Order: sequence, then C-alpha cells, then structure tokens
Amino acid sequence: MRHIIAFSIFLLFTATTINAQKILGTWHGDLNVGNGVTLAIALNINGLTADSITMDSPEQAAFGINVDKADFSSENFVIEITSLDAKLEGKPNTDCDTLNCTFTQRGHSFPLTLIRGEYKPKPKKQEPKDFPYIVEEVEIFNPETNVKLSGTLTAPYDYKCDKIAILVSGSGLQNRDEEILGHKPFLVLSDYLTRNGIAVIRYDDRGFGKSTGDVDNATTYDLSLDAESVVKFIRSDKRLKDMKIGIIGHSEGGIIAPMVAARNSDVDFVVMLAGPAIEMSNLLARQNYDVIKSSGQSEEIAKQYSKLALKAYKIVKNKKLSTDDKKTKVGETIKKMNSLVSEDTSDENAIQESIDVLFSPWMYYSLNSNPQDDLCKVKVPLLALNGDKDVQVYSKDNLAGVEKAMKKAKNPNYKILELKGLNHLFQKCIFGSPNFYGKNEETFNEDAMKVIADWINQIGK
Repeated sequence: MRHIIAFSIFLLFTATTINAQKILGTWHGDLNVGNGVTLAIALNINGLTADSITMDSPEQAAFGINVDKADFSSENFVIEITSLDAKLEGKPNTDCDTLNCTFTQRGHSFPLTLIRGEYKPKPKKQEPKDFPYIVEEVEIFNPETNVKLSGTLTAPYDYKCDKIAILVSGSGLQNRDEEILGHKPFLVLSDYLTRNGIAVIRYDDRGFGKSTGDVDNATTYDLSLDAESVVKFIRSDKRLKDMKIGIIGHSEGGIIAPMVAARNSDVDFVVMLAGPAIEMSNLLARQNYDVIKSSGQSEEIAKQYSKLALKAYKIVKNKKLSTDDKKTKVGETIKKMNSLVSEDTSDENAIQESIDVLFSPWMYYSLNSNPQDDLCKVKVPLLALNGDKDVQVYSKDNLAGVEKAMKKAKNPNYKILELKGLNHLFQKCIFGSPNFYGKNEETFNEDAMKVIADWINQIGK
C-alpha cells in the first residue's frame, strides 16, 4: 500500500576534520539498530557546507536527504538533519579512509563506521538464476482502455499444467517483478509456482516499464480492467484457454483480484496477499498508527497521529464541503500530524504534496470505496494470507473482514491464514516496519509460497 502521509526514516552522521579536504567524497556503512538488524547508510560529502552534503538510506529508497547544518571547524565534525531529528558526529582515522561516528536520533545514539566508497547492494539470495521451464514475453492490448500491457508468461514445458495465475501488484508504479528496494517478489513467486506446475503471467503496471496507458488518473477500478484484460488474453490463447485461471493480488492487487472475480466468470480462483478487506479510511488510519509506532514513536503519539489521519480522510469524503474548503481543512490537519513527529512543520511544499495525494483520483476513489462490496460477491475458491507483522495492512482486522465477506457470499471454499513472523512483503522479519524491507535478505518466505502453491494445486481435486 502507498500513500502514508508521513514516513519516518532515521539518519545522521559525524566525522573529524584534521584535514577536512581529505574527507570529501562518498562514504558508506551499516548502522546497527539493535537485535542484530543493520541499516545501510551513505554519506555524500561534496563540500564542507550543509548544502554540499546529502545522505542516503538505500534500503529505505531514501536518497539525497538534505543536511541542515555542518560544522568541520574542530577535530570532530557535526552534521545535523532537522527533518529527521538526527545528528552525526565523528572524525576520520589517521589515513582518512574511515570515519568513526556516532549517529543520534531522538535521544538514541548508535556507533557508525563509514568507509570510503559507494554503497553497493548485496544480491538477494532468492533471485532465481536458471529457468527450467518456458519463459515468453507477451503483449496484451485492451482496445476499450487503449492500454498495452507488457508481461512475462512462465509455464512448465509443453504447457503441461491445468492452472494459470495472474500476478497483480500493489499500489504505486511497479514492474512485472513488483521490484522494490532490491527485491523482486513476483519474480521469486512466479518461479516457485511454475516449478510447482502452475503457469504464471506477470506484467508491468500500466504506464510503467514497457506497458502503456494513463496512470496519473487511474483508479483501482481502472487497474482492475488491466487485470481483466489478461484474463481475456488467456481465454483467447489456444495454449492456455483450457486452464483454470486465478488472480493472485498483493496489497492493492488483493482488492483487484476479488473485483475482477466478482464480475468475470472466467476467474476460477483468487489469492489475496495482504489484500485489504475493510473500509479504506479505517485501514489507512490503522496503517498510520502501525507505521508511526514501528518508527520508534510512542504509542500515544501513534494514536494521535492515526486519529488525525482518520479526520483528514473524513474531510476528503465530506460531500457537504467545497473542494477548496476540504483542502484548507486537510492542510491544517496535516500540519498537526507533522507537529507530532517533527519539530519542522513549515515545509509548505511537503504539505501541498500530501494534500495532492489525498485528492488524487486514485486516493479519492479508494477513500470512497469499500473492498467488501466486491469481496462478498466472490463465489470461487479464495485464499487470504496476511503476515502478523504487517504494519501496512493490519492482519487481524483485515482477515476478519475477509471472513465476514466470505460468510456473506456463502462461499463454501475459502481459506484464511495469518502467517507468523511475516511482514507486508511476506518476508520473515524481526520488525515489520517498511524501513527494513530492503535490508531483509529474504524476498518472499518459502513457507508462504508453499502454502500458495499447495492450495492452488488442490483446487478441483
């Protein structure tokens, strides 16, 4: 899920200045944040003034973070980033090839050693290297929407299988591998499923990668038409048309899968991977609570933040107010939210960006729709999975929503599982925070993939 109004990241640094010019350049290291978890940090020192220095947190997809203050006038240097409430202090070793630092954020200090050179991400261990099956590029054109989807079909040799799954990604622009922070969840999942006798089509989101189409004005409904065009493509392909068709949707894709299944009888099964099943305002308010709390804030602040977020969503949905009045009230609410997590609340550009997100076609549609409406119409076999450490789609409330819809649908064939120790990306984790997605060596938990493959393969038996 995207569109969390505020997203906390930590970062800050220090170094010494025996010979300040020698510390110019790029430095990187791992910040130990406890419990054996580290976070990669990169420091780019292009000059000795604050406006010449930036910091990166590559595993959080945070690059070019501006520095507010930099002092190289003594043996130890000090760098401050107000927006993160963070400071980095340190000094170089004698050879100036290491910066020995202390990183401090919100009263917590951590040792940090930076070495000269650019950060290079480690390859993820699960990414497949060989493909003992058919791999074929496909193009799917929908004349009704004028969208061309570019994707990849994988299938056992000679197409000797009776089921095919369409992978539908979560919110935001993503390629066919659902690539995020160095991970390729859909590549790993499609490889596992195909090795277990299930054909798969995954595709670049509209307007991204090799796919075409308007994404700026697209809503979840529009994206469901893209997924449905893949269903129609399968039914028109002589090699695939007799296979049972399923849709596996992750996050927002887990809204789209039931949406398509509810209106298209060619869909034979649905898998929801952390797919929202409750009213979106409530889900996003809980998401804000969990993400803020997981970033190190107190429970009281997380509760206040979540309450204000819910207030903002209700303002957006209020049909009695003009758009201008809504935006004014939402802006005031966002300032209050920012004041809870940052001393700097004066960034009008950031506030306007948050307002624009809330009034975008995608968000406006989401806030005024309820996944229950389509989910309760699904009669085909359905599997719903959530990780219990998911801070983007809270598992207990969400899976209860799936249960409620399946009972209303009188669907006799569904399975609901909360998977222990997994986050929103279905990685085994200590912390469910999005801050640690990129650091995790695991891309997609194999036990979770086994649950999916075994469930699909038992359909019709």
